[in-house]
Amino acid sequence: MDAEEPLVPQKDKRDKWDKIEIILHPLGGLITALTIALVSYFGSSYLNNKQNNEAKINLYTQLMSSREQSESALRKDMFNSILGTILKDSHSLDENILQLELLAYNFHESLNLMPLFVYMDRQIALEKNLQLRDAYRRRLYKMAGDVTSKQISSLEGAAARETMFITFPGDSNSYKPGHSQNFAMDWKDSKVFYDTVRVGKTKNVYKRVVFLKASGYNVDDKTVNVRLDIETSVNDKFVNMVTQEFTIDYFQFPMIDNTRLSNDMRCSVVMRDFDFPNFIEVDILYFPGSHSSLKEKPYYDEVVKKLLMDQ
Repeated sequence: MDAEEPLVPQKDKRDKWDKIEIILHPLGGLITALTIALVSYFGSSYLNNKQNNEAKINLYTQLMSSREQSESALRKDMFNSILGTILKDSHSLDENILQLELLAYNFHESLNLMPLFVYMDRQIALEKNLQLRDAYRRRLYKMAGDVTSKQISSLEGAAARETMFITFPGDSNSYKPGHSQNFAMDWKDSKVFYDTVRVGKTKNVYKRVVFLKASGYNVDDKTVNVRLDIETSVNDKFVNMVTQEFTIDYFQFPMIDNTRLSNDMRCSVVMRDFDFPNFIEVDILYFPGSHSSLKEKPYYDEVVKKLLMDQ
């Protein structure tokens, strides 16, 4: 009787799909782990960016609120102590000008002092002594010029500045001193300013064409009637036109008295010299609203827009 052969288990043959499954099985776990890690990373990054934006918005809100409270306290203290002194009839012009100098040289960036300058100019005009009147007026104009120069220096590096020279018409010889005559004139010029705003990967180029037209002047009051037209284009597409008519003199201060434009920009017209009958020197200043005075509060939507554009 033949001996029985031992049974050898037969191995199943694996096709190519079985081999692929063996190779991909550990990769599936790796891919799953990577997917979970990426989702966690991007989700965490999104939440962190959102929290950072909210924190920045809250911080700016708190800063503006604190600044407003400080400004209110400053105005209250200064106006109670100095303004009351200026308006009292018991003080001389010399003392009142001194009080105004204290206000102007120390708080010109937070207080709109133009009404006080105009008031003091009217008081000086009532002075009967011609020598004192001229001395007081020179002192007042010097003070206004110093404040303007200080503010322009503060804007140095942030503001674009262009100078215009308004020429007097040929019939200016008819001027008679002391009569405060208003003369008509027809003068105009224009300047162009640019600024760029990046929104993500795109870039918006703002073009401002500033047209200045002078329609009249007064030699005794040293004032000029002007019309300001500012044409705004974004990426060579017309957006809008801002128009204002006003009178300029030595008492317009750029950080306080300016025209608000889109993209939180400012444009200011400043008279630097009134050299009759030669010319009137005028500066056009174009600068960001962040460099305006403490009196100029930014709109909240503009602040939020700028914060979101930085992301």
